[in-house]
Formats: sequence, C-alpha cells, structure tokens
Amino acid sequence: MPRRSALQQLSRQFADATAQTDWDALEKLTAILAKNLPLLAARGAWNEIEQIELLQLRKNHALAVKICSEEKERLGKRLGELQANREGWVAYASLGEFDPDGNSA
Repeated sequence: MPRRSALQQLSRQFADATAQTDWDALEKLTAILAKNLPLLAARGAWNEIEQIELLQLRKNHALAVKICSEEKERLGKRLGELQANREGWVAYASLGEFDPDGNSA
C-alpha cells in the first residue's frame, strides 16, 4: 500500500475510534502504528504530501492519547471513591444479615 494511503487510513481509523471512545480499537491501532510506522519510514524520505498526512496522523494519535489519559484519570478517581466507601458498604451489607429487630436472619 502506498505510504500516503496507509497514513490516511491509520489517521482516519484513529479519529473514528477516538470519536467512538472505542478502547479496544485504539489499543489495536496503537499496536498497528508501532509495528508499521517504522516500516513506512524505512522506505525513504517522506515527500511533502506524506509529511502532511503524517502530521495529521500525529494529531489524531495525540488526541487519542489525550482522551485515553482523561479516561484513565476519571476511572482512577472513581476507583478511589469506591475504595473510600468500601468500609461503609461492608458495614451496611453486614446489617442486612439481621432483621429490623436486630435478630439474626
């Protein structure tokens, strides 16, 4: 596949996966990018049009990284909240073992 087409395809796929917050697709695309970008670069110097496509791919990849980082931070906060409330949930759950009068169920 010509380099320009390969770059355009990867760029478009990153943009689509990012827009859909498709974490599995982003993971696969990152692996594809890591494998194929050095192979594409090994073909020689990038022409002007390829450099433009490469820049767009870089922008779309950077946006994907940003979105993933934001989601990681959001999930980390949520997990922290869950951990902070764990003790209360355990205590509340243990109350469920008794009927309203305090007798074992």
